[in-house]
Amino acid sequence: MNRIAVAIIFLCATYVPALAQAPKSAAEVSEKQWQDVLLAVSDEQWDKAFQLASQYKEQMKIDDERLPKLRYIYLYAAAGRVSAGVMSFDELEQVAKDFNGKEIAFPYRRIMVNCHGDLNFICATEGSKDKLSVSATNKGGTTIHALEYVQLKEEFDAASHRGEHASLAGVIEAIKLNPNKSRFLVMRIYVTGGFVMLKG
Repeated sequence: MNRIAVAIIFLCATYVPALAQAPKSAAEVSEKQWQDVLLAVSDEQWDKAFQLASQYKEQMKIDDERLPKLRYIYLYAAAGRVSAGVMSFDELEQVAKDFNGKEIAFPYRRIMVNCHGDLNFICATEGSKDKLSVSATNKGGTTIHALEYVQLKEEFDAASHRGEHASLAGVIEAIKLNPNKSRFLVMRIYVTGGFVMLKG
């Protein structure tokens, strides 16, 4: 499968199933609104996705299970705006600074071992069972929105789950913007207390 093609089945295929699972009593955001932001980011409508995610993250209750996913959409769309030249790195720094210490959940992606330039995969290094990483790009693979580094709470045998789809989640330790302010690579996201949620 084309490495880039995996990239953006990522949001529709990944997050839409959560619609049926989200408890109605815990949300201020309707299922239609949730799908609107999913479609906007999947279609790479960065301004719309960012605006909706910005609005919805203020409306959602703190215990809404979709909130960690929405934080990822917000950051991913913000990086898209930077790559498109409609948001500056200084503006991104301002909107990202309040995310440290908050939970985040990444989209479902396929697990690989010893990635070599592979994009939009969960990558594990042989011999390391408590660290995973992802190079998250746009659909065309022309911009790396984020290099995502996850320190797991417990060891995970990635080799035995090679090819399976999983979502990573944890607590944001730091978001570091590219000091060179190159739109090719926008930022790095560091997550601690991470865990792996296998699909199915």
